[in-house]
Amino acid sequence: MKNISLIFGGVLTIIACNAYAVTATVTSRDYVDNALATKQAKIPSAGTAGAPTGDSVITYTASSGTIGERGLYTDSSEYDASADSDKLITASALNTAFTTLPETETTKLQCTDSNCLLWNIVTQTAYGISGNGTTTIDLMSIIGNVAGIGYTSNDSSGDANDTDGMSNSIISGDPMAFAVDYGVKGMIKGHGRCSSQEGDNNNWTWTNPTVSSTLPDSSGQYCYCTLEGYTPLNGTMTTLSAPWVFSDAYGDASVCADDCASFCAGHLWADYPVSLAFRSAVFNSVQ
Repeated sequence: MKNISLIFGGVLTIIACNAYAVTATVTSRDYVDNALATKQAKIPSAGTAGAPTGDSVITYTASSGTIGERGLYTDSSEYDASADSDKLITASALNTAFTTLPETETTKLQCTDSNCLLWNIVTQTAYGISGNGTTTIDLMSIIGNVAGIGYTSNDSSGDANDTDGMSNSIISGDPMAFAVDYGVKGMIKGHGRCSSQEGDNNNWTWTNPTVSSTLPDSSGQYCYCTLEGYTPLNGTMTTLSAPWVFSDAYGDASVCADDCASFCAGHLWADYPVSLAFRSAVFNSVQ
């Protein structure tokens, strides 16, 4: 009788264990399914990195577990603001856009011992524009002699005077303001001014033009131009420090007031020899 009881008890134990094992298996599957639901799907391979060049890069998004992508801008000669403004620029396109990147002298801390208890301040050269709001920029190296893709200007009343290829909204209502867009090479902004101070443009060669840090008035027939800002492609404007460069003389002050800013914009935009001579004088005047 004792043996039968032991056998019967063993059978019950096996049945109980099997029942428990079935329940544990179902729970484990639910756990795995729930856990997998929180994971990101595997990203398919697109070949060896860098060979061939991809069309976009993967980015994070604000939604957990969801990825996004950002297009690549690879051809600086075919920029389209409506399609390319949000793309990441490649090194080759950047190199094409800039002949020489602007350099800025900065400082950094350098450790002088193995435990870094003492530090030295050393100088270093960084690529980019100074963050102090006003800086010297080599615009001839950055922009060069390429023709602009658009320009706009205002007369002395702030009305749009001469606009070609770009919106006037960037200088809307600003008397005698002008702007020139060079596409991937950025954009410049400035002002014209008509003064009673005579000037010389060296017979339209601007080899040694009249350049003035200030002008005595703004009511004459002699047109001067100055640059006030440079904006890299998709960047923010940096304020420039530049003098007034004489451009041309008009018959009277009213004609100058109407046309001076247009002269500044048009000749900084064009790539004719006489215009490039004026551009060189203005760009190289930036302090």
